[in-house]
Amino acid sequence: MSKAHLAILPTPDGRRAERRIVNLAASLREPGASMSEAEVVNLSVTGFAAESEVLLEPDAVVWLKLPGVEPTQSRVVWVEGKKAGFEFVTPLHPATLETVLAAARTSPIKRHFGVGATRPSGGIRPR
Repeated sequence: MSKAHLAILPTPDGRRAERRIVNLAASLREPGASMSEAEVVNLSVTGFAAESEVLLEPDAVVWLKLPGVEPTQSRVVWVEGKKAGFEFVTPLHPATLETVLAAARTSPIKRHFGVGATRPSGGIRPR
């Protein structure tokens, strides 16, 4: 799953924090269950939305594991099919959010041919 920081959404509709639109590989775990893959699609200091194969119910407690960050306890707020919204039991520190986003940024794709192609060092140069 690719990782990317895409956009910042403002805080309308009474939201407490601005959301970052992301595509982050993560894991979710309910207490007593094994970890399941998830894709976090937006993230803020107060919560996140994710898509997963895990069957969740509102008010369920789950742990979110993102790369480079300790598992974070959250509560399911809403569920629509495979997508759900979660609220962190303890909000993330803003520096922790920035650390997650910085780790998720990737360098541009290097193409082998065509526009944006990179040249191998020391090889034959095209004419």
